[in-house]
Amino acid sequence: MSYSFVLAAITSVLMFSSAGLVYSQEENATSTSSDPAYLAIQHAPSGSINEINSTTYMLELNDISDKTTLFSERPNRIFTSMNTPDFVDNWRTGPDSFTIDPPNAALIVIDDVEEDDMVVVELLNPAYDTSTNTLRYEATALKGTSIDIPSEFGQAALVIDAFPTAVN
Repeated sequence: MSYSFVLAAITSVLMFSSAGLVYSQEENATSTSSDPAYLAIQHAPSGSINEINSTTYMLELNDISDKTTLFSERPNRIFTSMNTPDFVDNWRTGPDSFTIDPPNAALIVIDDVEEDDMVVVELLNPAYDTSTNTLRYEATALKGTSIDIPSEFGQAALVIDAFPTAVN
């Protein structure tokens, strides 16, 4: 993995967090949950995004990394990883499951020639194909945004907001 790719992913996480996904001090002070929430990062050397209908797209990440990187916000500051198939399996479990409340995510397409592309979406219905090492999500653009990236792309990082399952 190139240094510029890692730097771009970290920069995008910081931009993503500053775009309104950070808890206010009041919300953070009144939080009673002792389990941290995690941001998740998935890497792929290529992918595609294609329209299913006027509001929904199919996001496909090819040859996805076998590990999904997880890290928590303050005060916990935990950094770990989990197997990508386990991440997908945990999508539907627990009272805070993503099936009940789908997460937002930033898809960052790394372009060494031109400016990197980024789109913010809501993710639904993950499907991991172990035989092709492909991960697919249904994605919808967040209100007021559009999906304006090439339908076929190279190296990408998907930064997913607030993974709810505790990491052991």
